[in-house]
Amino acid sequence: MGRSEKSRKMMFGISRRVLFNSASACLSGITVAFLFPNFNLEFLAWVSLVPLLYAVSNSNSFKESFLYGFLAGVISYIIILYWIVYTVQKFGGLPYYIAAFALLLLASYLALYFALFSGFGRILLNNYRILNIILIPSCWVFFEFLKSNLLTGFPWENLGVSQYLNLPFIQIVNITGTPGLSFVIVLVNYLVFHFIFYKNRISKKQALFELIFGLSVFIIVISYGYYNIYSVNRLLRNKKPVRVALIQGNIGMFQKWKITKKRTTGIYLNLTKKSLKYRPKLAIWPETALPYIISREPFYWDKVMNFSKKNKIDLIFGAIGLKLLNGRYHFYNRDYMFTQSGGFSYYDKHHLVPFGEYIPLKNQLPFLAHILKGAGIGNFTAGKRFRMLKSGNLKAGSMICYESLFNSLVRNFSKKGANFLVSITDDAWYGRTSAPYQDMSMTVFPAVENERFVARAGNSGISGIISPTGKILGETGIFKRTYLIGYIKLINRKTFFALYGNIFVYIIDAVFILSIAYLPVKNKK
Repeated sequence: MGRSEKSRKMMFGISRRVLFNSASACLSGITVAFLFPNFNLEFLAWVSLVPLLYAVSNSNSFKESFLYGFLAGVISYIIILYWIVYTVQKFGGLPYYIAAFALLLLASYLALYFALFSGFGRILLNNYRILNIILIPSCWVFFEFLKSNLLTGFPWENLGVSQYLNLPFIQIVNITGTPGLSFVIVLVNYLVFHFIFYKNRISKKQALFELIFGLSVFIIVISYGYYNIYSVNRLLRNKKPVRVALIQGNIGMFQKWKITKKRTTGIYLNLTKKSLKYRPKLAIWPETALPYIISREPFYWDKVMNFSKKNKIDLIFGAIGLKLLNGRYHFYNRDYMFTQSGGFSYYDKHHLVPFGEYIPLKNQLPFLAHILKGAGIGNFTAGKRFRMLKSGNLKAGSMICYESLFNSLVRNFSKKGANFLVSITDDAWYGRTSAPYQDMSMTVFPAVENERFVARAGNSGISGIISPTGKILGETGIFKRTYLIGYIKLINRKTFFALYGNIFVYIIDAVFILSIAYLPVKNKK
C-alpha cells in the first residue's frame, strides 16, 4: 500500500471520527435544550450528556474535547434562549440580524462552560479511574457554579432545574441547593456512559462498586425526598392558611411607561377590588406595577394607602424608589408593602440586570454609557439591605424579577426570619415564547431550598402559588388581565441550605480543584 493511500485512509478515518464526535456533541446539546420548558422532556436528563462524554473520551486533545463541548453548548443555548431574538428586536428596536447575533454572542459565552467541562473532563478521564464517579460530576458543578456567579452570573436553566416537576428528587436542594441535582444527574450520565463504552475495559470489582455507589446515591436522594415531603406536609397540617390575591394587570411594555398614573393605578386597584369578594388578607401586584416614584406622588400614595386601610388588606407592589445620597439622586427597582394599619416597608432590588437596569463599567467607559443610555437602558442603583416586608405576623422576603435565580441571595431572607417569599416580575419582555415558562420553572427552587411558600405575581403572567415542596398549586395563563386567589402558610423553620448556603458546592469545587492540582504529583509517580 502506497504512502499517499495510507495518508488518505488516515485522513478519512480522522475525519469520520471527528464528524461522529461532533454529531454526538450536537445530540447532547439538543437533548439538554429539550429538558426545559416548553419541551419538558426532563426524563432525558439522565442520558443527555452520554453522547458528549463519548465524544470527549474519543478526542485526542484538550483542545478537541473543548471544541466538542463548545459545539454542544452553543446549540443548547441557542435553543433554550431563542427568545432573546424576539426581545432584542421587539423592545430594543434592533434589526433581526443584530438580534440573532446577540443571541449567538450570549450562547457562545455560556457555551464556554460546557467547553471547559469537556476539556477538563478529558483530563480526568485520562488520569483517574474509580474516582471519576465523583470527579466528573464535580467538574460539571464547578463550571456551572462559575457560570452562575461570574460577571454578575447567569444561572438560567442550570441542569438540575430541568427536574422541577420531579418533586421527590428536588427535595435535596434544601441541603445542597440546585447544584446537588446537577451533581446527581451528571453522576448517572457518567455511569451510563461508562457501562456502555467501558464495560470491557474495567474490572468487575470496579463495575460493581460504581453500580452500588450510583444506586446508593439515587436511593438516598429519592428516599430523603419522600421523607421531606412528608415532613413538610406534617408541619403544615395545623397551620392557618393565609388567603392571597395575585393581581395580573397585563399592561404592555410599551404601554406601561406611556399611560397615565391614574389609569395604571386604577387598573390594579379595580382588579384588587374585584378580588375582595374572596376576602384575601394580602394582595400582590407585579414588578413596577406603578411605574413611577410613588413617594413623590402624595395623591397616589394616599390613594393606594387608603385603599389598603379601608378594605383591611395588605398590599405588596412594585414601583420606582428614590433616594438622595451624597448630593445625587439614586433610583431603585423597589417593592413596597402598604399595611392595613397605615404602615409601610420596602425592599430595593439587589441583583440588577446588566444592560437592562444598569450599565456596567459606566464610569470606566463613559462613551458606552452615553450610547446605551440613549437606547433606553435603565439607571438603577442596587439595594444594599435585605429588608423584610412586614405586617403583623406576615414577614415576606421579596424576589424582584430574576433575583429568584440566585439562591445565595434569596436564602438571606429566610435566614433573617421571612416566613414566606414573594416573587414579582414583568415577563412581558418575553412575549409568547417559552421564557415565561422557563422563568416560572426556576421559581420553584427558592420554595424548596428555603422551605417557604412562594407567591408570584407577574404583569403578563405567569402568576402562581408554589408550595414549600415545589408543587405549583395554581397559576395563571400569560397575557391575561386577571387575578388568582390562593393560599399560603407561614413557616419559621429554617433549612440547612438557608442557614449555611452553598457549602455542598464549595466542598465539591474543592474536590475538583484538588484533583486537577494533584495531577503533576500523580504523573510524576
